[in-house]
Amino acid sequence: MKEGLHPQDNEQHSYVLVTGANSGLGFATCCRLIDEFATTRPSFQCLTLIITTRGSGKSKDTVRRLEQHLERQSKELDTPLKHRISLQPEQLDLTSLRSVQSLSNRLIENLPHLDAIICNAGYGGVTGVNWPVAIWTVCTDLVNTVTYPKFKIGGVGEMTAPQRTPTKEVSDTPSSLGRVFTSNVFGHYVLSHSLIALLSASPDQGRIIFVSSIEPHPSHFDISDIQALKSDTSYESSKRLTDILVLTSSLPSTRPFVQRFLSTSSSSPPHSIDLLDNELPESGLGTGTPGISLIDNEYRPSTSSPPKLYLCHPGICATSIVPLPLILYYCMMAAFYIARWAGSPWHTVSAYKGACAPVWLALADQEELEDMEQREGKGKWGSSSDRAGYERVMRTAVEEWGLGGKMGGRELGKRKGIRPGTREVTKEDREGFEELGRECWRQMEGLRTEWEVKLAG
Repeated sequence: MKEGLHPQDNEQHSYVLVTGANSGLGFATCCRLIDEFATTRPSFQCLTLIITTRGSGKSKDTVRRLEQHLERQSKELDTPLKHRISLQPEQLDLTSLRSVQSLSNRLIENLPHLDAIICNAGYGGVTGVNWPVAIWTVCTDLVNTVTYPKFKIGGVGEMTAPQRTPTKEVSDTPSSLGRVFTSNVFGHYVLSHSLIALLSASPDQGRIIFVSSIEPHPSHFDISDIQALKSDTSYESSKRLTDILVLTSSLPSTRPFVQRFLSTSSSSPPHSIDLLDNELPESGLGTGTPGISLIDNEYRPSTSSPPKLYLCHPGICATSIVPLPLILYYCMMAAFYIARWAGSPWHTVSAYKGACAPVWLALADQEELEDMEQREGKGKWGSSSDRAGYERVMRTAVEEWGLGGKMGGRELGKRKGIRPGTREVTKEDREGFEELGRECWRQMEGLRTEWEVKLAG
């Protein structure tokens, strides 16, 4: 067993995994988890924070900085925290399914359970800025421009490195995946599925927390191009897909596919899955694997309690998702503060404040979360801030879903922080969103099982 893991089968010991922990929102999420766990949980409860980065150098640097933060927090609270909160660095490249498998196997061998995964790591795929558009829109509509930017230039068709070595037998099938799609959605999707057994063993129900963005719009996503290989808005497409998957995850129409995702691979082996009503479109999945199919009524329920899926976003905060020269970074920060002072609730500005929603979802009482989503519907929880910079968690409207998947909502247009042009949810919107969710889940499960077979071969 690798030194540093704490496989104590103890209900008072929490295990939380954060991806992309070395910088920006991921690092801030780790700091905030440490702070809130230390101040809100009894002193006899412990936390192991599993932090993933892409390389050993980043891991060492991240641990060093988090240990410094832990020491500062200990001094501030006048109590030692190292005996309660431990750090476990792991290496993970979400664009490599082999890397995802390796981490999953490692954690399954060494942990008694896992309480939450915060799927934070991501890749923007931005290649540049349309400066004429940026300057004009900032001067004419600053708040909306720095909330829903239309000046980013995205790459098209960027692929991961080959996931496996091509052979003569499978040379005609794709060996790569869309890079933005895999970094932001599919890598986390496969990782979460691989760790279902650990999440299901959580004393408190396990949680899979997907970090989305405030930016995605229906126009960014095309179901026939689920990996967004033909799109110059692949980042926004990946976040719209994330929204759709999580928000429809508790609906009866998606249940057959969601239950497969939430079952362990051993209870639903790829070769035993049968397909009928859904041949996988070539534009979304590439070539399908013969013999794999997904019929709605072929799920074997598990006896354990499966984890719950939650959706959040950090508001608008300064991260390295879009790299900028130093002078432009400070200009961006100034624009963010002006937007906040002008009344925007979404400009959290700092990554620490942006981590408010994901950390709340990771540590909140399970009954409280379930009660809120049962009463108000499945929601997208956003980190928000008032003019003075005091952060809080606020529901975010999603086009064609609204605040909780309920029809109507004429008050949406008057609600603070609503995207311009957002209208009340009609019956057609709601039905269309649900059907889109079902198709997204079907394709994602088809892609997952397809790649399980490819990597096992």
